[in-house]
Amino acid sequence: MYESLGPDPENKVCWLWLEMIFGTASPKPLELSRHQGSCRDLFYTLHDPDCALLDTSEKRRLRQTSLHKAEELLTYCEKNGIGIMTWDSKSYPESLRHIYNPPVVLFYRGDVSLLHEKLLLTVVGTRNPSEYSCRVASWLCHDLARCGLILVSGCALGLDSIAHQSALDEGMPTIGVMGCGIDIDYPTGNGALRGQMAEKGLLITEYFPGTRPFGGNFPVRNRILAGISEAVLVTEAGARSGSLITANLACEQGKQVFCIPPHDLFDTRYSGVYSYLRDGAFPVFNHADVLYSYYLKYPHRLAMFDEELTTRTQDSMLFGRGDEKQKTASPKRTAAKPAAPPAEKPEAAAKPRKLPEGLTEEQKRLVKLLANGGQNLNAICMLLEMDFSAASMLVTEAELMGLIENTQRDIYTLCEDLN
Repeated sequence: MYESLGPDPENKVCWLWLEMIFGTASPKPLELSRHQGSCRDLFYTLHDPDCALLDTSEKRRLRQTSLHKAEELLTYCEKNGIGIMTWDSKSYPESLRHIYNPPVVLFYRGDVSLLHEKLLLTVVGTRNPSEYSCRVASWLCHDLARCGLILVSGCALGLDSIAHQSALDEGMPTIGVMGCGIDIDYPTGNGALRGQMAEKGLLITEYFPGTRPFGGNFPVRNRILAGISEAVLVTEAGARSGSLITANLACEQGKQVFCIPPHDLFDTRYSGVYSYLRDGAFPVFNHADVLYSYYLKYPHRLAMFDEELTTRTQDSMLFGRGDEKQKTASPKRTAAKPAAPPAEKPEAAAKPRKLPEGLTEEQKRLVKLLANGGQNLNAICMLLEMDFSAASMLVTEAELMGLIENTQRDIYTLCEDLN
């Protein structure tokens, strides 16, 4: 006779029990539950003496694994502040439901609601980065976090830590996806950073508490890194870097991949980036190259045109953050004597051109909208409450009439003489 499942609205004990039988990251628990009904139904089905769903080794593990072990694990997590999220939990992120082999159990510390945010960007890179990559990654990640993106990475030393720390420096949460148990101090010496992440952001893993950081865990973990974000930014990667696994998975999931261009084409530390740039990955020269991708979908949730960011991006590659502020600080001005009048009277500045008569209501609304700043076509559609074809026709007509112009990256602005 076997144990009763007892009251468990989210079936946590049952899912933990299945993970113990089949192993972490096995696709079989989810496959069986989809065909046999709920997780609870599967529990009884597997205990049927006539069940033919298991092979010999799985039947042996079934006999050796009791619900009591799963209940003990659940109690351990509750006592140690470790949350458990299962496939049928309301808190399970929708972004992970549609990837290949989604995790059926996730252990976490921190704010699990962050997984339901849309503005997530996964940042990956080597544990032993060059000085160039460190500076560029820190520069980009600070700016991206400041503009509203939530940075996701793998909690490792090197570029992962730079991404997490940059987000925390800007007062933003960050998400770490671990390749070991959530209670394991790995990497050693990075505990303070992980503590801040759990307090102000989120740590998650599919590995049971106590699981050591075996090398094979990390490539498996990378499907979660790619799955929970809208895009992946590769900062530095050699030809056999694990970061490329995450980038490949993002491509398979139909997501965008961004790459920081290498500073030296002959440096093998960047050889993993070359093929992605050649095959269509987006090169990143400043934070705006990433933000434009998100801005098309979420124009009202990003502080994209931050004046201070715009003024300092040109010098951030050459100067440190402290040096840069000192360099760009405005000098104090002293009162100056009036200059002598010029020998010849300069020509009067051209007056702004008046709007032509006979504009339609839609054209007037477009001009009024763009008077407050440039917008892309998607934002115009939303702000003017028009479908794409009608907005596209409106913009084309306004361009032909000389009212607006298409600047770089398809941002439409009013012509200068109308401002």
